Amino acid sequence: MEISRKPKSPVSQSTRAGDAAKPAAAAKPAEKAPVQTTKDGFDAGSSGGARSNFVDRPKGNLVDRPTGLPPGTPSTLPASAFTFGSNHVAVRPFAGSAARTPTTLSASATPNAKVDDLQTVTSTVSFDKDVKLDSLKLNLDLAHTFKGDLVVKLTSPSGKTETIHNRTGGSADDIKGSFDLSAFKGESTKGTWTLSVEDKARRDTGTLKSWSLDAAGQATGAGPIQEPNKPLSGPPVIAVFDGGVDFKHTDLDDSMWVNPNEIAGDGIDNDGNGVKDDIYGYNVGYNSGDVMRGSGTDHGTHVAGIIAAEDNGEGNTGVAAGKAKIMSLGGLYNGADLLTNFERGVDYMVKMKMEHGVNIRAVNASFGNEYRNPADVKRWTEAVQKLADADILLVAATANGYGSNLNDVPDMPANIELPNVITVAAMDKNNDKLADFSSYGDKVVDLAAVGEDVYSTVPSSRDGKPQWEEMSGTSMATPTVAGTAALMFAANPNLSAAQVRELLIQTVELDPDLKGKVITGGKLDIDAAVAAAKATLEDDTFATR
Repeated sequence: MEISRKPKSPVSQSTRAGDAAKPAAAAKPAEKAPVQTTKDGFDAGSSGGARSNFVDRPKGNLVDRPTGLPPGTPSTLPASAFTFGSNHVAVRPFAGSAARTPTTLSASATPNAKVDDLQTVTSTVSFDKDVKLDSLKLNLDLAHTFKGDLVVKLTSPSGKTETIHNRTGGSADDIKGSFDLSAFKGESTKGTWTLSVEDKARRDTGTLKSWSLDAAGQATGAGPIQEPNKPLSGPPVIAVFDGGVDFKHTDLDDSMWVNPNEIAGDGIDNDGNGVKDDIYGYNVGYNSGDVMRGSGTDHGTHVAGIIAAEDNGEGNTGVAAGKAKIMSLGGLYNGADLLTNFERGVDYMVKMKMEHGVNIRAVNASFGNEYRNPADVKRWTEAVQKLADADILLVAATANGYGSNLNDVPDMPANIELPNVITVAAMDKNNDKLADFSSYGDKVVDLAAVGEDVYSTVPSSRDGKPQWEEMSGTSMATPTVAGTAALMFAANPNLSAAQVRELLIQTVELDPDLKGKVITGGKLDIDAAVAAAKATLEDDTFATR
C-alpha cells in the first residue's frame, strides 16, 4: 500500500449547517469530584524535580504550551548514559525515500470551447501523481469581447473551489495570463482538476482556448511502510509525550499500557530494550522507567485523561475510553533540552513498536517552541520523519499566542510538513469560535478542537485520593484529536497514520470563524471521523497497510 497525502474517503466534507455544535471536550458528570483551580502542579516538592519556567497560567486555568528546557541546556546525565538518543535507533525509510522529495508537475488542456451567453463551460486536467502542493499556477487563454460578463473558477480533486475572475474588467477583452493560486497550498494534486467559465450576461461571447496548471510540492511517499519485526496486536496505544502520567489514578489505572515483558520492581531489564522496569513507559529526562519523576505530571496526566480516562462513573470520560491504551513518556521537561528529550522519546517509541511489537499508533505532543537555528529544525524534522517511517501519527499543539499567526514561523514540532503530522488549534468551550488564547495559521494549522475549560484527571493527592481539574489551552485541544485518532485506528487497524490524518481533515465541520485561520477552515467532528474510518473497511483502497 502506498502512503497517500490525500487518500480517498467515502465521507465528504460538508458544512453540516443544520447540526448542533459538537463540543469535543469530554463530558462532565453530574457530580464532580473535588476540582483544583489554583494549584500549579509543577511543584518541586511534589514532582521530585526543580521547577522550570516552561509553564505559565496567565489567565485563570490557562496552561501555556510547555516549551521545556532551553536549547543548549547541559544534560543532567551524560549522553553515554542513554540507550535512546539521536541516531541510536534507525528505521528503514519509505521505499524510494520519496517522503520529502521536491516535485514539479504540469498538465494542460486545449478545449477551444465556445463560451455562449448565460452558459457554463467546463474543462478538466488530471494528475496521476500524489504531491502535496507548495505552489500552484494557472495559465489561462480565454478570448472574450466583454470579460466583465465572466466568472472563472478552479476546483481541486478534494472539492475545494477558488474563484479566479469574478465579473471584473468591464468591457475589456480577454482573460490571459498566469495566476498564482496559494489557496490550494497543502492540497493533493492527484485526481481531476476542473476549470469552469460562466457567462453571466447576454450579447458577448468568447472561446476558452487553452489552460494549464504548473504544480510544485512534496511527493508524499512512494513505497510501503516498514513492517514491525513482531506482529502488532491489541488496542491502539497512544503515547503521551509530556510530564509523566499518574498510572495509579483510579480513572486511568485500567487505561495504561503495561509492558508484558517487564517485571515491576526487580531492577532488571527483562525485555532487553535498554530500560529497567519500564512498566508504563519511559522517562526521557532521567533515562528510567519511573515515568512520574520530574516536572509536568499534572499536564501529562490531564492530557492522558482527555484521551482515555475510564468510563467508570467518576471524574471525566476520555474520548477513546475503553478503546485505547496510554503509554507515558515522562520527564520531557527535565534533564536535557526539549529537542534532545524528544529525540530520545522518539527512539524509544520506534524501538518498542518495530522490535517489540507494541501497537503504538499515535503520539500526543502538547508542547513546542520556536527554533530558528536551521540545524535544530533539521533535527526536529528527522525525528518526526522517523515516526513517519514507523507509521506513527504525531498530533501536535499550536501555540497559545493570543491570536498570533504562526504561518512561516519555525514552530517545532507543530509546523513540520510531513504526512504524519496534524496540528491543532483550540476552540472556545462552546465550540463556536477560535479560543482567544489560541494561535492559528492557515498554512500550518490543520483544524481546531475544544480547548477551553476541559475537565480531566490530574495526579492523585498525597493520601491517594483521585483528583480532576479544569484546564484551558491548545494542550487540551490536541489530545481530543489524538483520542479521536485512537477511535479510528480501533475501528480499522489497517489505516495508516497518513490516512487517519487525511480522514480527520476531510471530515471537519466547517466553521465561519475558522476561515482563513486553519487550513481546513473547520473543527474536529468526532462522529464523522470515526464513521469515515469505519467506512474504509468496505473500501479496497484501505484494505491493507
